[in-house]
Formats: sequence, structure tokens, C-alpha cells
Amino acid sequence: MTTASTVTFDIDPTVLLAQPPQTIGRFRVITELGRGANGVVYAAHDPVLGRDVAIKAIPLTVDDKVRARAEANFIKEARAVAGLSHPHIVTVFDAGRTDTLAYIAMERLHGRDLHEFLHSGVRPSLRQAAALMARIADAVHYAHKRGLIHRDIKPSNIFLTRDMRPKVLDFGVAMPRSQADPLGRSRLVGTPNYMSPEQAQGLPLDARSDVFSLGAILYEMVTGQRAFDAPTTEEVLQRLIDREPTPAAQLRPDAPAELLRIIDKAMAKDVEARYQTAGELRNDLAAFAGAAEMEGGARRPPEPPRGSRRRRAAWAAALSLVAVATAMVLWQGGRDGGSSAPPAPEAAAAAPPTAPANAEAPPAEPSAVTAAAAPAVAPAAPPSRAERAPPREGHVTLAIAPWGEVVVNGEVRGVSPPLTELHLPPGKHMVEVRNADFPPLKTSIEVEAGKTRTLRHRF
Repeated sequence: MTTASTVTFDIDPTVLLAQPPQTIGRFRVITELGRGANGVVYAAHDPVLGRDVAIKAIPLTVDDKVRARAEANFIKEARAVAGLSHPHIVTVFDAGRTDTLAYIAMERLHGRDLHEFLHSGVRPSLRQAAALMARIADAVHYAHKRGLIHRDIKPSNIFLTRDMRPKVLDFGVAMPRSQADPLGRSRLVGTPNYMSPEQAQGLPLDARSDVFSLGAILYEMVTGQRAFDAPTTEEVLQRLIDREPTPAAQLRPDAPAELLRIIDKAMAKDVEARYQTAGELRNDLAAFAGAAEMEGGARRPPEPPRGSRRRRAAWAAALSLVAVATAMVLWQGGRDGGSSAPPAPEAAAAAPPTAPANAEAPPAEPSAVTAAAAPAVAPAAPPSRAERAPPREGHVTLAIAPWGEVVVNGEVRGVSPPLTELHLPPGKHMVEVRNADFPPLKTSIEVEAGKTRTLRHRF
């Protein structure tokens, strides 16, 4: 969870916090996770609540005035972030001070930040990039509605959990200070490659500055390169102020015009031509991601129902059996000189047989060549409708406008759109649909095996 920023203290935390303390407040320190200009991050354990946490700490100096100011700012920021409750903003549990440091205890995240993800060589699809940025924009908009402007939105401040859920970090840390600030924060606040033109010029900022930063990240995700890059900070800032980046359309000619329009509008140098809120950006990204999902749906094979690893393995095994049977039918027809009648429509449309419940991994799918080399064995007749196993799940079709994050029985299933359907076992399920601009929808849905229900809601 280490982050870096151009905002620095006159005191070097590397020196003052050279060795991890054994405890911080009530927390038992396990190890150091990383350090940057904003302090040091430790992995720790909360013995009272029995959970692991991450603790960000800053040193307190012997100068009483500087010490009081540092502590006050740090605790104020902790309180502000602690007042945020959003699935894509890191959760703050506690804050306090000791004789030598001030600290914030937050949820321990496992995964890697977006900067590491992009530099690992992994390149998300255009729809995936839009869907991911829609969630991030929603988190930023949620904070804006509560009076917080991040001022340092960048890939290393966006954490991706192991299931690819984004978490925005470090809200309120990079706050602009005056020349007379005793902490020595007279330097530019933020990371130059992603800051807005008005931020680069030291002008007053509002929520639209964060919107520009979101657009710069989306640009990088789509094109594979930063919008503004140069050997020195001064050159980067100059390019931010008076030069346009290489058009995304030139770097990604395959990108749809709508996505290119979204990028251009988010990164407009004129704040009046830019998206006026992160919520507007989120809505357009979610709409694009949903449209891309529907357009690509016919080309993708159907996904197996959500469930355990055994169920997914059984589904894969069943598909393999269908492939074997089909190959044998084709081989049999070829051996008989093409005189065999085509399989009956009912046989061709029959559901795949249910695989054994104890299947742990799908068998290798035989190729047509392997099937043709097998002995001539007549394929087994497909089970009749009466013999087929009854469906084990029901379906809930989602019609959410303009968008919402769907939570089923406390588990986040995704954002709708692009999520359009849930596969659930029979019984009652608690469904919550969240949109930061409105009160959440909470409802109970009775699901029946083999039947489809529709959940409609407009925020």
C-alpha cells in the first residue's frame, strides 16, 4: 500500500522512523510495508478486534509548533476520510498519536496498485478499462459530494485488490499550503504527470481538477503511455499548461469514437469544456462499458453459473463431453459416405449432461483429430426431457439506470451495467444496489430454480 507524492516534509521519515516500532497505539506492528514522502506504512494487528490493519505513520519533531501543526493536519485528514463509506475508498478504522508519531489505521489490502498493474505488461480491454474507471470516478465523486478534493489522483494511489476491485487511497493528504507553511509544503502539490493544467499553474482548484487526473489515467490505460511525460518536472508542467497530448485516436485507432470522446472531454484544458463532475464522467464510462458488453456478448461463449470450483469444473467437463459426442457424430457420418441423416433437432439442442459432482478439474478437450481416431462407437442418445437434471439455479435480470453497484447477501457482484444478470440458488436473497448520489435500493428477492425474475430500478 505504499504511495508516493511530490508533497514532502522537511523531516525525513526514513531517518526518524528508521526501525519499525513494536507497537503503535493498541496495534502490534508486524512488519514495514513501504515508505514514501508521506510517511511509513506498516502491517499491524489489532488485538482488540482481532483483525489485520495497515498503519500509515508520520514522525513528530521536537519543534512544538511544527509538531502541533503536523498532528492537527494528520488527524483532521484522518477524520475526513473516516467519514467516507464507499466500496472503492480505503476504510479508515482509527487514528491517534504517540510521543513520536501520528498514525492512521486503515484496512489491510492485498494486491497491487494500478501503477504496478499497468507496468506489469497486462493491458485491460477497452470495456474493462472503462468499467474500472467508472468505479474509480464514482469513488472520487462520492468524496467530492462530501467536500473532499483528492488533488493527487494517480495510478499508484489506486489500489487493485486480488479480485480487481479498485480502492482509492490518500484522500486529503496532498493539501495545498502557503509559502509560510511551517511544514515546508510550498512546493507544487500532486504528481506532475497526472495533475490538471490549473494545478500546474498554482491556480485555485475545484472538483474538476480531479476529473482531469482521472482522464489522464484513462488515457494511459487505453493508449499504454502517459499523456504528459518529459525528462524533467519543469518540462512536464509546461506541457500540461500549453501543449495537447498525442491524440488517443492516433495511438489506438481501434478505440470506439465514444471512448475517445470521453477521454478528450475529461482532459479538456478549459475547465468549462471538461466534465463538470466526476459523476458525469462515471455515467458516460458506465454507459460505454454497458454498450460494449452488449455488443460483444454474442461473440463470447456463455459464462457458466457462478458457484463453487466444483460446479465450474463440472460445467467445463460437460462441455468437453458435448464436443466428444459432436466429433463422433461427424466422424460416423463421414465413414458412412455422408449418407447418415443429420441429428434430430431435439438431439442437437439437448442440454449438456450433468458432470459428476466430484469433478475437481475439467479433462482435456479432445481435438477433432483425436476423436476421429477413436473406435467407431455410436454416441449415446441424449437424455429425454424427463431424464434431464432439474435446473439448480434461478436467474435475476437486472435493469438498473443509470447504474449501480450490485451486492447480493453482502457480496459485491459487480456494477450494472455492464452486469445484466445474476445466477442464484433457490431461496431468498438480500439484494442491495448502490449509487453514491442516491439512497441505496435494498430488497429481498425470492429465486426459484429454472425461473427468471427481473429487478428494475431507476435512481
